[in-house]
Amino acid sequence: MTYRLPSLNTLRAFEAAARHLSFKYAATELGVTAGAVSQQVKKLETSLGVTLFRRLPHGLLLTSEGETYLPSITKVFEDLTRATELIAPSINSKKFMVGICNSIKPMLPANWPNHNENLHHHIRDWAETSDLELLRSNELDCMIRAAGGPYRDLALIVIPNVSSAEDLHFVCKPGLADCFQSKAIVRDLALHLN
Repeated sequence: MTYRLPSLNTLRAFEAAARHLSFKYAATELGVTAGAVSQQVKKLETSLGVTLFRRLPHGLLLTSEGETYLPSITKVFEDLTRATELIAPSINSKKFMVGICNSIKPMLPANWPNHNENLHHHIRDWAETSDLELLRSNELDCMIRAAGGPYRDLALIVIPNVSSAEDLHFVCKPGLADCFQSKAIVRDLALHLN
């Protein structure tokens, strides 16, 4: 069977740019220039014959076609990642840099995240901070907070805390909310808070 597909590089550029809604942040993640990401996305749009982004003065906005395309492309990359990790476990997807607010440290298990061997596959390091701008500037991948906001352009997963009146907030870029790393961290936190 012959597959009629756009190039993998154009799809990677689109997925990263759509997740960050920024060519600049996508470029940082992919290790290329923002111009290269923009060119790859334009090449993809030309090959598909559709516009995937509205280019705005301060970022990007997905068109309806882009919104339709993104979940499928994200799933394909997740499937490729999972298949690769099954046969080559040492090649792990990007590990997260996690921000932890000081006020929630007593709610977490002692020595979090080192208490759980599974989290070593998903977390590179952590830093004590409550500065949401570190997420927007890609210095952190996610943040665990007791509460707060407004989160505006960031995704929020609320983790109920039955032992306290205060739930935890897992905050990240919208495109990272459903990735393996986020799911593993949220699962671990929910397990220890309930």
